[in-house]
Amino acid sequence: MKSTFALLAGATSALVLTFNPSAAVASDGHGHDLIRSDLTPSLPTNDPINGVKPGGLPWQIDEGRVRVRADGRMDVRIEGLEIPRNGTVDNPIAKIHAVLYCDGTFAAESGPQTMTTGVGPGFGDARFRVMVAVPETCDHASVLIQPDNPTAPGTPAPAYIASAFASGDDD
Repeated sequence: MKSTFALLAGATSALVLTFNPSAAVASDGHGHDLIRSDLTPSLPTNDPINGVKPGGLPWQIDEGRVRVRADGRMDVRIEGLEIPRNGTVDNPIAKIHAVLYCDGTFAAESGPQTMTTGVGPGFGDARFRVMVAVPETCDHASVLIQPDNPTAPGTPAPAYIASAFASGDDD
């Protein structure tokens, strides 16, 4: 009796997945990567990306990675995103947004996320995982790390301090 039930349950699951293939992607919690890339800090001399200008000061980063999956899971890890000044480094930005762009157009964002602030090494760190609403089609994905907007808190400022781009290997 148990083997008949197990066989029936397995056949039912296969049938459901046959008629609803998206259930397989959603249920496994994974999905393909839209972007999985290192972050590059911005310089004032960089060109705008997706219509967003670079920050007004040069930034440096010890390490930074971003990953966005088709199911909407966004993982961001940043260590040492700071501004070198007068022989030291500092990070004055307390809140950042990881903003996903598809084909150069705003698609989704992380909401404000905390980043460590202070003068000296060891600041400019952030690590978070959020779910974002990813469009059904997202070609040429990119992510910009944008400070929280001081004139409209809770929204991304119109400048980026780091960027990442999908490569042909993402997927």
